[in-house]
Formats: sequence, structure tokens, C-alpha cells
Amino acid sequence: MNKFYLLLFIVFFSSCKRTTTNDSSAKASFIDFSVFGNDKIKIDSTLINTSKDEAFKAFYKKYKYETAWNSKDNRDFIIEEISNAENECLQTKDYNYNTLKSLEEKFEQLPDSSIVKYDLLLTNSAQLYINHISKGKLNPKNLYKDWDLEEKTIDVNKILFDCIDNNNFKNSIEDCKPQHIVYKKLKSCLKLLHQFPEETTFALIDLKQRIVPNKKNIYIPIIKKRLMYWNDMKEKDTLFSTIYDKKTQDAMKTFQARHGLKPDAVIGRSTIEALNYSRNQRIEQIVVNMERWRWFAHDFGKHYLLINIPDYSIVAVKENDTTQIQKVVVGKETRRTPVLESKVSNINLNPNWTVPPTILKEDIYPEAEKNKGIFRKKGLIILDRKNNEVNPWTWTKEDANKYKYVQNPSRNNSLGSMKINFPNKYSVYLHDTNHRDFFSFSYRSLSSGCVRLEKPLEMAAYIINDTTKWSLKRIKDTTDIKYYLKLQRKKQIEIDKKNAKLLAKNPDLVIEKKVFAKPELKTIVIKVTDEIYIHQLYWTAWETNGILNFREDIYCLDSNLYSKLRY
Repeated sequence: MNKFYLLLFIVFFSSCKRTTTNDSSAKASFIDFSVFGNDKIKIDSTLINTSKDEAFKAFYKKYKYETAWNSKDNRDFIIEEISNAENECLQTKDYNYNTLKSLEEKFEQLPDSSIVKYDLLLTNSAQLYINHISKGKLNPKNLYKDWDLEEKTIDVNKILFDCIDNNNFKNSIEDCKPQHIVYKKLKSCLKLLHQFPEETTFALIDLKQRIVPNKKNIYIPIIKKRLMYWNDMKEKDTLFSTIYDKKTQDAMKTFQARHGLKPDAVIGRSTIEALNYSRNQRIEQIVVNMERWRWFAHDFGKHYLLINIPDYSIVAVKENDTTQIQKVVVGKETRRTPVLESKVSNINLNPNWTVPPTILKEDIYPEAEKNKGIFRKKGLIILDRKNNEVNPWTWTKEDANKYKYVQNPSRNNSLGSMKINFPNKYSVYLHDTNHRDFFSFSYRSLSSGCVRLEKPLEMAAYIINDTTKWSLKRIKDTTDIKYYLKLQRKKQIEIDKKNAKLLAKNPDLVIEKKVFAKPELKTIVIKVTDEIYIHQLYWTAWETNGILNFREDIYCLDSNLYSKLRY
């Protein structure tokens, strides 16, 4: 009997005193006391329920208002992950790293009340970190009016429960991060940039005129220094010569190609701006681009069109294979191409163009007030609410908003021969253009917001994906007025041959001449049956085969975003 009470006393004593680690239990001389108790400490529920964070409250409700971070391995993993937050371009201070590390180092000496506070802080920090690596630190909808990305919903507790209950920390946390190759390679960019020496002095190039090959310029030594710094000029060269020589030209072409500029060795405004970026400014670009990639969809779908606005490019990807690459023209700074995610719905061949309100207000109306001939010059038809045509010479600014202004289908229509529609609140689309010379420019931020395609009919054939009904040849014929004129001439020849035979038999026969109506292009709407997503995105940095690539921040978003992320 005395032995029984002694055992109860030992059990009671052990339950009042916090067990240190699982290892200490394993080292007990002859009794495993863990069967009688555990390391969990009861938490006053008022410490939790006063929080406004529903996920935080639900977390501790699941664990019956007891400490959840009882395993040292679990605590160590989260603290170590937070310590590496800079690898994700996040800041350890946002997740209380120094405080957590300090508490963990003296964990064995902490009273129960401090362990409870530590547990609560670790939960709060882990939840915040998971939210940030999953969907970003900031919400783009709170920053931009022309960004419409589907807001991610993250069940942070489900992730943490999987981590704690199934000891699945490594996989669960890693799966929260964007898995797209561009995001992963941005991490490589960060490592590469940190390998460059930090610049103590940075000489800016203030150039008023272009520098052309084989000419002298006082800035050539500084330019050479920049090219050698970025490893575009592999061999060391004298910094005293001011001649823009062949070696420097070749290095400049490499530099220009990395920055999406025409690699012609001519040093103009865009090249100078790129040269004037410091290493730390490039690191800032990586920071903001990684944040953007946390905003973007983690799964683009199996088949999608991906537009990088600052790179002026579109790629089509199907089952991880790139199937199309084209140049594009995007919106000018004052009429930006919106960032959005949608799905292709249909294609219009020979589209007509109804002029949107912004272009009417800012372009058409001011010109029409000076010269009403602008309507015919631009091929615009004015229609009233009953679709009756209005004489442009009777147009007045007072009645302007009563009408709609339309360009009929033609190759010189502002939409060209084709447009690709997808649901969005900005009324934008992909389309052909009557300004095909724009694609020869390296700077192509020139449209009114829509994206113009370099090879629109090839893209249409690709998306329609029906070589029987809509081969590329048929699409080209359908959108070419010359094709219809050719058909008319062919038909006329056949009629003339038939009439000639009739007249040969009966010379007095009177044959009425066939008069063909002038052919017109008709708008054809083709529904897209394949599920093809479209992603119009914005990123200005990436890495390819160890080579850093940067693009001009055409909408001036990088610096402002960086300041918001860091303060």
C-alpha cells in the first residue's frame, strides 16, 4: 500500500514540474513517466480569444488551449526557416526572429508563463510567414487599380496542423512557395548579385547625346568599368582610352541583350539608364519581383498564354512546352496594360472597332473640334442609338456622347484582322494592329492599353486549333479583301467563258452583264473550345542559364513597391 502512495506522489510531483525534453524521459532509470503526463501547458483562453485573428484562435482551439510547440525539433525548424526569410526576399524582423531565437536558447530555464508567451508568439510568427510566402506580404488590389489577380485563400492552420501532427514541416512549407521556374530562378539571381562586390562609389553617366561606335567620348572609361563590373566585358581593358573600340562594342551588345535592348552597340537613353543601375538597385528589383510572383497564380493551368508586359513578349505554353513566342506592343505609361488573369473565350476575324471612351475623350473629340474631317481620315463611322449613320460634318461636341464611333473591318482597322477576347473588367483584348512597324522598336510601350500581336493570324490558328475548318491559309484568305476580289475575278472569267459559248451559237443574243457588289469583310466570331488561360503579368528581372536579365520598369512600379515592402 505504501508503495502505491509513493508511486502516486511521484506521478503528482512529475505532473507539477515541467518535463524538459523527450530525451530526459527516455533516460529515466526505471519508469517512463510520459505515460502519466506530457509537456503541454494549459493556456488561459482569454489570452487567445481576445485576438482579432480568427486563424490564431482556431489554431489553439484545435489544440484544446494548450501549448502546441512542445517539440524542440518543430520549434527549431520554424526558427531556422524564418532565419532564411531573406532567401525569399522577406525580412526576419517581420517574424520576430531575434526574440524567438533568444527564447529558444534559454527555453529550459523559462517559467511556464514565459513558455506560453513563446508558444503564442511562435504560432503568430509561423502563421504570418506562411501567409507571406504563399500570397505575398502586400495585397496588389490595395496598391493598384489596374491589377486584377484572383486573391489567394490560404488555410494556414491546415498547413500548420500537417506540419505539427504529421511531422511534415519541410514539404508543407516548401509547397507554400511559388513553384514557377521564374520564381525559383529569381532566387538564383539574388545569389548571383550578392557575389558581386558592393560598390562604395558609383559614378553616374550623364549623357546628352548618343555614343556611336569608333568615336571618342569622355564617358567611355566609366562605361568600360561598368561592363567589366557586370562581367559583360570578360577581359580587363585600359580605363584611360576614350575611344569606343570594337572590344567595348561587343561587350555593350551583350549588356544590351541582357536588358532587352537592341544589341547594336549604340549607347542611347535606355542603355544609359540600364548602365546607371547599381548592384543594390538590382537586388531591390529581385525583392519586388519575388513579391509579385507570390501574387501571381501558383498554377497557370496546363495551357496558357503568358504576357510579360515590360519584356513586350507573349509565350504560349501547353503541357510545359513553349509552343509560340511573339513580340507584343503594350500600353503606354498613361494607358497601362492591366495585369490580370482570365481565359480565352472567342476570336474575331475581321473585327470592327468601337472606339472606347478614353480614346474618344482624349484623342478623337479634341481633334474633331479642330477638324471634323478626322472621322473620315481615321475611317470612323458615326452611328446614333438606332444605328443610323450620322453625317460627320453635322457632329458637335455637345452631342458627342450620344453616338458610337466605329471602324468597319479592314486590314487598316485599328484592330487589324483579328482580336482575341477574354472576360475582364478593363475591356482589353489581344489584337492585330495597323501599326506593324512598331514591332521593329525595342521600346514598345505604345498602345492604348490592349496588347498588339506581332503574328496575330498565326496565334489565331494556334488557338482555334482546327486545321480542317480553320487552317492558317483559310484564316489569311478570310481576312484579306484581295482574296475576295480574286474570287470575283475568277467567277467573272467563268461567266465570260460561258457567255462566249452562248454568243458563238447565237450572235444576236443579248446577255445582261453581271454586276458584282463590292466585296466587304464580314466579322466572324469563332468560339474557342480549348481551355486556354491568359496571364498578363509584370516582372522586370529573371535569370537564364546563369545570366542576369533585366527590363526597363516601364510603369515605374519597382521603387515604390520596394519602399512599401521595407517600411
